[in-house]
Amino acid sequence: MTSLLSREAQSLNPSSVIHLFTLDASNVGGAIHRFCTEREADGSPVMFGGNQFPQISVKTEGFEWNSDGTLPRPKMSASALNDTFYSLIVLTNGAQGALLLRERTLAKFLDGHEYGGRGIKFSSDLYIVDRVTTLTKSLVTLELITPLDLPRCELPARVALRDMCPWVYRYRSGNSWVYDQTGNACPYTGSKCFDKFGQSCDPADDACGHTLSDCVRRFGTRKALPYGGFPGLARTRS
Repeated sequence: MTSLLSREAQSLNPSSVIHLFTLDASNVGGAIHRFCTEREADGSPVMFGGNQFPQISVKTEGFEWNSDGTLPRPKMSASALNDTFYSLIVLTNGAQGALLLRERTLAKFLDGHEYGGRGIKFSSDLYIVDRVTTLTKSLVTLELITPLDLPRCELPARVALRDMCPWVYRYRSGNSWVYDQTGNACPYTGSKCFDKFGQSCDPADDACGHTLSDCVRRFGTRKALPYGGFPGLARTRS
């Protein structure tokens, strides 16, 4: 799938880039809002990963990473008349701490299109709402930071790892599955079993390698993955 995305992106006439946003304010008392700056030709919301992304007119800036290593502090602005943003700010006291996931794909990979339904996209970016910089009768502007910009802080209440999922995977006891009973439990309850090397196996040898590819093997590519890592984080170099 990665090669297909690369070939399309580098072609002479690639389909348009679609920006998909998921604003998750559930950790600050709000709801999860999905939206996109585009819509289908017939006026309907775009679909990706089985989720609907209604069109909202927003202006974004500052998502680029600078070569000097300076961490980006993007801004997202929308009309105050839009309930998604204005209500969020009012009901959550500024939405500080809410998470924003930015995903990018090409139009032909959206659900319902030529190569849709495969979850083909560029690497995702995760940001945190840091503060409200503008709140007027006509405009709402949020300033975002990256998880790496949090001083001595874990996100969310845990270390943000790029290539390792921290969820507690099930194990076999006799003829039954045993699942962790805390909020750290992996939600997989399927019948397909794989060992820690990603090979199909009997239930007795079922074990997760805690990587993104292990998550894809179990949940597939047609819906959002419950992967507990943060693949959108940039790699750091010493």
